[in-house]
Amino acid sequence: MLGISHPDDLEWQYNPRKAVPDVEEFARRTAALSAGTRQRRPEARLDLRYGAGKLATLDVFPAPAAGAPVHVFLHGGYWRGRDKSDYSYVADALVPLGLTTVVMNYDLCPAVELPAIVRQVRDGLQWIHAHARDWGGDPAAITASGHSAGAHLIAAALPSAGDAPAAWAPRAAVLVSGIYELEPVLSVSVNQEIRLRAEQVDELSPMRHPPTPAVPLVLVAGGAEPSSWVKQSHDFAKICTAGGGSAIYVEMPGAHHYSIMNALEHAHAPLARLIAAYAQAYT
Repeated sequence: MLGISHPDDLEWQYNPRKAVPDVEEFARRTAALSAGTRQRRPEARLDLRYGAGKLATLDVFPAPAAGAPVHVFLHGGYWRGRDKSDYSYVADALVPLGLTTVVMNYDLCPAVELPAIVRQVRDGLQWIHAHARDWGGDPAAITASGHSAGAHLIAAALPSAGDAPAAWAPRAAVLVSGIYELEPVLSVSVNQEIRLRAEQVDELSPMRHPPTPAVPLVLVAGGAEPSSWVKQSHDFAKICTAGGGSAIYVEMPGAHHYSIMNALEHAHAPLARLIAAYAQAYT
């Protein structure tokens, strides 16, 4: 493992568990919040299968109104951890704002490799588009967000610039604390589980292959995150804009890699309001 003696170390910059103390405290808190969400929302449709993978399931928290916009959330965990059940709580922020909320799982490294996860997420987005009406959702008003690895997966799963338009693609995406250039992952300790290989980096780095300009992006990072991690979001927004897309960078002062998700816990929280503004623009 690389040393972490000062903030310039690659391990400190690119392994959030090294930069933030008491990470498990945040995990316990969100798991408890999410358990409460599922208890309060008996109308939720849990563990719907969208693909053949072991973890290819998702949870749907329907909004009361028919024809509601649909929002898809993907969890983080550096592609090798966490579960959709840890993030049910985002429904408590988005359903009151009129959004049918889908919290999506995906298979994890090292059981599968990262290219397979990207393909799986693309398949999941296609499945959601095809089935949105089953839950009273509007397939023409789907947006997405993801945190950390989830943000990367959405960016990587979207059609690339120059690809043909895709009806299943979200109308907009809010990408929170993501990583979009994967070369540093080769040199951090978590790659013992991810098993990313050098020859896979180019294909899997959205920084090198920006997504279609047809999908507006909001790149969000925390002001208290390591500078290299923040720079990834800032630079990705610039690259997408230079390619003709609509991409803005938003920094949340004082938030680190885990506390930034506090802003998606209730309907008045900043990330919830931001997501709802984009989602409602397409209704």
